Amino acid sequence: MDMHYLRIFNTIAKYESYKKAAAVLYISQPALSIQIKKLEDQIGMKLFNKVGNKICLSENGMMLREYSRRIFELEDELDMAIIGAGKHIGGTLNLGGSNTPGIYIFPEIMGGFEKMYPDTRFNLSIGNTMEICDMVNKKEVDIAISGGILSYASDINLEVLFYDKLVLVASSSNAYCNKSDVTVNDLRKMNFIIHKTDSQLYTYYKKFIEDIQIPEKIDMYLGDIAAIKRAVVFNFGIALVPYITIQSELEFNQLKVLNCSALNVDYPYNLLYNRNRSLSATSQKFIEYIKSYINTDEEYKNFKRP
Repeated sequence: MDMHYLRIFNTIAKYESYKKAAAVLYISQPALSIQIKKLEDQIGMKLFNKVGNKICLSENGMMLREYSRRIFELEDELDMAIIGAGKHIGGTLNLGGSNTPGIYIFPEIMGGFEKMYPDTRFNLSIGNTMEICDMVNKKEVDIAISGGILSYASDINLEVLFYDKLVLVASSSNAYCNKSDVTVNDLRKMNFIIHKTDSQLYTYYKKFIEDIQIPEKIDMYLGDIAAIKRAVVFNFGIALVPYITIQSELEFNQLKVLNCSALNVDYPYNLLYNRNRSLSATSQKFIEYIKSYINTDEEYKNFKRP
């Protein structure tokens, strides 16, 4: 089987779009169609079905996608092993971060590492914790950081990096900011701005309101922390967020942390990688750097727990 055709098929199967695959491979869509037709003729199988203006994998296409994914996964592992054998620190690291670490932890660490090892490049994928864990499990990323607690597959190596605190935040113009202790009765009167229901932050919010026995009173569901913070700044409601995400807003007096003795929740950030994936010298060095950075950087001293 021609590996060139198989690589093209694998890319189209990944995106289920000739247009996106063409952009990634820098090949025209007509040329892609011709080469997929040659592959189908070569193996005697139809690989895609057309539904309206979209394409989807046929049953044979789904079978070939799984095998091709494993082939190129092994190819990537071989490349990493060769790099690792030479102990060269460089190449591309594929990283995964759930929403909070992907936005508020990884970028600065990546920047610091690249200054030390300028031959290193990064691909960072951001999603919810379940999506990132799935990517680690499928070996689509080398290293990941996730937030919250989840049941992880046995193939995933997990190490808690540090614990953050979840805090209730309100607009600095919110009258409850002046209270020495926001009570459970106070919280019953407030609207919450909530992360999407498939997120760890929503899971923590649900447990919190169940523990203090108040009804769910949600004003908005929003897709990321930045949107949640903006909605709170404009006083649409309050939100339960990790403390690390609000440093800038606190500094510029846009948000305030509500004093609430009813809330005492630690929020872990976890380092993840697949036990069955060979770690290159670069991956190993980057893991060392992450731990060192978090243990020594002044900002993280506010979050570390014994």
